[in-house]
Amino acid sequence: MVQGVFRDIIGHEKQKALISAFLETERIPHAFLFSGQDGIGKKTFAISIARKILCQTNEDCGFCKSCMKVKRSTHPDLFVIDKAYMEWALDIQGKKGLKEGIDRTKEISSISIDFIRGNEEKKIKGINEEVIRPPHEGKKRIIIIDNVENMTNDAANAFLKTLEEPPDYNLFFLVTSRENEVPATIKSRCVRILFNPVPQELLKKYFINTWGIEEKRADLISWISQGSIGCGMFWLEDRNLEIRRLLGELVLGKKRSFVLITLVSEYISKGIRDCSIFISFLLSLFRDMYMIKEIGMNYDVINRDFVELIEDSVYDSEWIEQSIKKIQETARIIKYNINRWLMIENLLYNIMR
Repeated sequence: MVQGVFRDIIGHEKQKALISAFLETERIPHAFLFSGQDGIGKKTFAISIARKILCQTNEDCGFCKSCMKVKRSTHPDLFVIDKAYMEWALDIQGKKGLKEGIDRTKEISSISIDFIRGNEEKKIKGINEEVIRPPHEGKKRIIIIDNVENMTNDAANAFLKTLEEPPDYNLFFLVTSRENEVPATIKSRCVRILFNPVPQELLKKYFINTWGIEEKRADLISWISQGSIGCGMFWLEDRNLEIRRLLGELVLGKKRSFVLITLVSEYISKGIRDCSIFISFLLSLFRDMYMIKEIGMNYDVINRDFVELIEDSVYDSEWIEQSIKKIQETARIIKYNINRWLMIENLLYNIMR
């Protein structure tokens, strides 16, 4: 049964076994908190559970009407609040013209109270009004909230009342990559399941077998993905790998070009997710520098294609320490700053050799 339900999930064997035990006994808690780093398949895991529960054969067949509706995100008993849904809600209000870098990003970066209580004027369906109605087609309604830590205070307070005593035909899956930002009152009402990074060897096999990537490239991507399938998919794009290489060469002093810094900064800053992944790369690169230069260890480095360049570079531990602090500071505040391009550019000026 584990293989049938979770056939599209890479790794997470303990989590599969736990959820499968709940499903087999039909004594499943009403709310789960799926916690772990971004891009490791937490939301996909929740959708797989929804497919099993809503399937007309109760086996996640993948072919019945219910399974096809889940696949197309049109099942009336599956309610998913994620970035795609919030973008849709934004567009339905006629706000397609919002500037991506400022207003639009701001409107989809938080889960407002409208998504909890609903807003008829804005044509937004709310969780609270949905859970009181019986399921449309099955015995259960599945509600998945991605990045639940992005709820506003008003939204979290309104949602808490629903989470405390929902009708028993509702099942909640709250997904987060920043559990420390989820209100304790919400966490306390959920069964917490921690998701670990996907092992490097499993990622490598996945990229080879599923995407047909040649072994050497799959090996590199599986390392630099740091356990995240989402990051791996990002690095499969040749342009992203090329910018990563330029970024590393700029930092290590192999290339020195203010024009190149500007161009690279513009590319990196095109989206919050892109920024986060490239900033994570910078942190891992400085971690590798410390491992190689200060500890003399190069077999456990993440960015294996930079080993020779790191070994040939001249730098000291103080520069590594100060650079890491600057990168971490940028990571903390960039999601709140409307001028990501300028922030990344300023960061590179400060950490470049």
